[in-house]
Amino acid sequence: MARRKEHTHAEIHGMAIIAVIHLLQTVNLENLSLRKVATEIGYAPSTLINIFGGYQQLLLAVSEQVLTDLYQQLVADYGEGAAMQPLNAQGIIEKMAHDYYQFANENRACFKLVFELSAPQGQALSLSHQQAIDRLFNLIANQLTQLFDDASNADIGLMSRVLWGGIHGLTCLAIDGKLFTEQAVLPTMLSSHVNGYLLGMAQQKGQTCC
Repeated sequence: MARRKEHTHAEIHGMAIIAVIHLLQTVNLENLSLRKVATEIGYAPSTLINIFGGYQQLLLAVSEQVLTDLYQQLVADYGEGAAMQPLNAQGIIEKMAHDYYQFANENRACFKLVFELSAPQGQALSLSHQQAIDRLFNLIANQLTQLFDDASNADIGLMSRVLWGGIHGLTCLAIDGKLFTEQAVLPTMLSSHVNGYLLGMAQQKGQTCC
């Protein structure tokens, strides 16, 4: 058991988030509790309540961290300082779709946590949490802007959500075993969705992007 005040609040905040992510590798969210997390890091549940405000707020902090980790994985090949890949915008979107599934498959419980949680009634997500969400959509929006340079910001925003909604749907069906086909075909399905949607939008706008 850790001694009181052995760590700063910021350190305990980070320790608790890491503990939840670690516990979710072996424990279902339904079987997780504030007490289990507190025990894992050697502090009393009341300490976590003082820091996070409650169990749901702790889980929301975990969700934000998962979104940040997902973002970092998606930009690993294309972010600042990364070794750029010889891919055009469409190829980058397709690669990100595959990486999205890979992340979800390797972090199933944490991935599901992100989409099963919501802010407490009457409260909005924290600014940093909303920014983590926006960063992910901006990744695809930035590539769509290169493909459809005449499209308005509103159109790009809508397209990014429609396109990624399909990627997310296929990913969720796959990790839940509901594709009703061999798992190995998922990359082909993701590529087909991306390429088909982009081709359709290009034809609608009278452009050639694919």
